[in-house]
This record gives sequence, structure tokens and C-alpha cells, in this order.
Amino acid sequence: MRIAVVGATGLVGRSMMEQLSDRPWLDGSLRLLASARSTGRVLPFRGEDLVVENAAEFDPSAVDLALFSAGGATSRELAPRFVEAGCWVIDNSSAWRMDPATALVVPEINAHALPNRPAVIANPNCSTIQIVMALAPLHQAFGLLQMHVATYQSVSGAGAAARRALLDQIDQRRPADLDAPLGEATGGVFARPIAFDAVPEIGPADADGFFQEETKVVQESRKILGLPDLQVTCLAVRVPSWNGHGAVVRAVFADRVDRDEAVRRLASFPGLVVADDPLGYATPSEVSGDGRVHVGRLRIDSGEPKALTMWVAADNLLKGAALNAVQIADVLAVRRAQR
Repeated sequence: MRIAVVGATGLVGRSMMEQLSDRPWLDGSLRLLASARSTGRVLPFRGEDLVVENAAEFDPSAVDLALFSAGGATSRELAPRFVEAGCWVIDNSSAWRMDPATALVVPEINAHALPNRPAVIANPNCSTIQIVMALAPLHQAFGLLQMHVATYQSVSGAGAAARRALLDQIDQRRPADLDAPLGEATGGVFARPIAFDAVPEIGPADADGFFQEETKVVQESRKILGLPDLQVTCLAVRVPSWNGHGAVVRAVFADRVDRDEAVRRLASFPGLVVADDPLGYATPSEVSGDGRVHVGRLRIDSGEPKALTMWVAADNLLKGAALNAVQIADVLAVRRAQR
């Protein structure tokens, strides 16, 4: 297939390029697209230097599939034009995720939801992906009724500007007393200073008191798992780690949970790594660069035999974004080859 990456100069766009580099179904040279501001930049790919083109002026009939990671406004504007030209679009923004006509896909869970003709396919939120990856096999075994989540999300989830802001804030703290408040230095990215702190606010506030990141986890989990009445609570926290997200998940099931069976189910599910030891776990930093989702601290609630609590860690730029999108493309490539 002929592929374009829209938003190629961003963190996720570059990660998409890395994932595409070893895909045998990628035919010829990759087309790199971005805003007019980034047009003309040169990025390496498979030993070539590729020039970034203007996404707004690009002819979408020149490619078969486009991976979008350029923000919701760009996706809403350009994605329909690509689809009209017969091009598949896999979109990493939140623009299409809750559209009833748009598939929201984690391939290990619901690849069956992919349409049979060119369309927009939504890539889920980074935290949602790792959470539902851990819950899908457990739902199959015990019947999921409720999930209560707290996420601990690295600055890479907010892009390159967020990483720069963290470094700037750390630099500002070095000559100062660490016991003193940092003040208003947010770098224009975070609601509060992030260095040496934790900020329980990600995205705009909703009218119900939730922030947008929390609402995404609630709504997207229901859609991906096919459980529209699933009871979900979420509190999302930005933490000053460089890459990789963590989440504490408490899941309540219809049936009594057998921990050994839960471990077996998780261990046999594609893309998951589980720590059998109840005290075992992997940190987000430790799984950075790993495309798998890691589950640890798996234990039955002492007062509720139908509830299981776990720690879930994953690289948010890989399985949480770029890798999941390319895995969707893998499925489409196989289907194309089988025609």
C-alpha cells in the first residue's frame, strides 16, 4: 500500500514512521505531510531523506492509506477529503472517536469492527488503549460490570512542547529551594507547574466536573468493549515522567474472580505481559520503547471476591498511539492482499 503520515513532524508522527519502516506491505516511498509551517523539512526514512509536504495541498488520490496525527481540527477538515478520494484514514485525534458511524479500534479486541471500504477509523486515547487491553480478556472470563481508574500520564502525552516545558521547569528549580512553590511557570502547556509535582487535570473541563481525558476513558472504553452500560469512573493525573503511562484499575465482575485464571487469561492475550507475582510490576519508564501492555500488582480485593485491582503500564507513544494505528493498517493490508 501507498502510505502517507499526516502530522509527520510530531512525536506520534515520527513514531508512526518508525513503526512503518519494517512493514513489508509499504510500497515505495512514504509521503510525509504536515502544516504549511513544517513544509520543506527533511526527515529520514529507510535510508532516504524525505521532504515534508503541505497536507492541505496534497492530492489524497496519490495514497491508499493515511495515518493522521495532526490534531482534531486538521482531521475534521482533511480526513473526509481523503476518504472521498478512496483513501483509508486512521486518525489518532479525538475528532471521530465517538461518532456512531466511525469504528474505534484496538485490533486485539475489536478488529471485526473495521469497515470493508475506505473510511475514517479512529485510534483510541492512549490511556484507554492500555486499560481495555488489560480488561478485555478478563471480561471474557468473568463478565465486566464496573471499572474504576486512576491514570498517571507522562508529559510525552502532551507532545514535544510539554517535554520542553518540563525540562525548563526543572532548570528553574535547581537554584531555588525545592520546598517553595514553583509559581505560575506552566510553559503554556499544563494547568499548573508539572516539575516535581502531579496535576490532576488533563484537557478542558466538562460541565459535570470531569476533565476531557477522563471522559474519553469512560466513553471510549464502553465503545471498544461493546458495553454501553458499563459503570466507569476515571481520574486522570499528569505526572513529571518523560514517557509511558501508568494506570491503577479496579474492576468488578459478574462472577467470582480466580486470580490464577486471571493471570492465565492475561498471559495468553496478544500484546500483554503479566507479572504472576502479586508484588511484581513494571514502571512506565521501564516499558518505554516496548509495544506491549504490562499488567502487575494483580490482586483480589479482600472484601469483594468479584473485584480485581491491578497496575497497568505502557508506552503511550507506541501501543497508546503510533503502534496501535499501524496495527490497524496491518489488518487492512492483510485484507487487501487476500482480495
